[in-house]
Amino acid sequence: MKYDLSQYHVETRAFIGGEYVQPKNNHKIEKYSSVTGEKLPEIVACDEKDVDYAVEIALKAYQQGSWSRMEGKERQRIMLRFADLMEKHLEEIATLDAYETGRAFQNYVYDSIPKAIEAIRYFAESIDKIYDKSASPGPGAFCVVKREALGVVGIITPWNDPMVVAAWKFSPALLMGNSVVMKPAEQSSLSLIRVAALAKEAGIPDGVFNVVPGYGEIAGKALALHQDVAGIFFTGSSEVGKLLIQYVGQSNMKRVALECGGKGPYIVTPHYSDLEEAAAVLAQNMFYNQGQICSAPSRVIVHQSIQEQFLEYLRKAAEDYVPQNPYDIRNRVGCVVSREQYDRVMKYIDLARQENADVIIAASDSDLPEGACGIRPTIITKISEDSRLIKEEIFGPVVCVQAYRTKEEAVALANDTIYGLAGAVWTNDLNEAYYFANRVKVGLMHINSYGEDDNTSPFGGFKQSGNGKDKSIYAFDEYSELKSIWVKVHG
Repeated sequence: MKYDLSQYHVETRAFIGGEYVQPKNNHKIEKYSSVTGEKLPEIVACDEKDVDYAVEIALKAYQQGSWSRMEGKERQRIMLRFADLMEKHLEEIATLDAYETGRAFQNYVYDSIPKAIEAIRYFAESIDKIYDKSASPGPGAFCVVKREALGVVGIITPWNDPMVVAAWKFSPALLMGNSVVMKPAEQSSLSLIRVAALAKEAGIPDGVFNVVPGYGEIAGKALALHQDVAGIFFTGSSEVGKLLIQYVGQSNMKRVALECGGKGPYIVTPHYSDLEEAAAVLAQNMFYNQGQICSAPSRVIVHQSIQEQFLEYLRKAAEDYVPQNPYDIRNRVGCVVSREQYDRVMKYIDLARQENADVIIAASDSDLPEGACGIRPTIITKISEDSRLIKEEIFGPVVCVQAYRTKEEAVALANDTIYGLAGAVWTNDLNEAYYFANRVKVGLMHINSYGEDDNTSPFGGFKQSGNGKDKSIYAFDEYSELKSIWVKVHG
């Protein structure tokens, strides 16, 4: 079974105030398939004036209160209807994402888009379990501590998993009563542009859900600098995250929450009984999206006594993730997102060879056309400790392997990075598991697993992997302010 864009009307314009609009500048973003090289539909490139207009409309909608003052139960019903509509159009959304990103259609149909829908439902079903609080300081007064929506929030989403990350952010933002202006990554905008119309169909009032596609350095920057935007929420690189912090300081000190890069440590100890399982889980989480996942376990830290055995299992497991034609529903792995990303990753592999590291490339047949931007799973060993391969986020299907001798050395290797998003330890020793879980500096630590966390678990990093949390009940705190109301009582 194969899918293509020709069976759908592909909308490429901005969505502002409940309708698709053409920016006045008439600028477009040219896009090409990383699989076939064919030209894809051009999307509009919004600029500062378009962002101003979108924020103006969003602020007016917020102030009028058709959404912000709507009863929570009604917002809940509308968001659940929104999720149902996305489920109805699941294959269409998956097709848009697969063609723009080169990622396997199978992965979008069975994993990514269902997870986005599940996230919307989780947040909708959680909103009426959020309670305000009160304090009783004495017999003559009491204090109510309540949440208030921020107002207009800007959301900037990445290209590697477009709809999941968007749903993690717009769902709690909307349910708290905010209006949103979303800037999708220029590499993957079509699905969010399409979903905006579904939001309106579900009953979200005009002006509450807006999408302004464009370049990050223009539209994204304008959103972060805007004086009427009360919060900026971003997933992407640490470099861009640092710029957004600067823009927030230069403008109105708006709320900012960032989920940025990672260099996830994957510690394998000699006390785990099934090294083949640990290797298989690593391969799945590292290679299924060509390594284009912020939380990917890209650094293996394995005890020297089991290194060779573990590597043999990993070599074998990697063969199942050789990229294939992503538009065929039978295939699980596609290409990287663009020629630019392909060249960037290949430079790291070339660097490994220049540094005389051992480079192991997964061998298996592939049905990709010639010139496609698919990169075979790559395992690199014998790396110097000061190599860029260890320090920098490659964001491709490249895993770097380091050996350790003691637990202390493993922790030191794990924490020797500017990042702190996710990690794992594999051991059957409970004391050892607890030792690593408490000492490895990451926002999400797995024990004998990886990537199995769900919507109930907060997701966000330490250090230069960002601040703030996606997912879970805690996400509602990101999109609201705490207000104290002090009441003096007479009598």
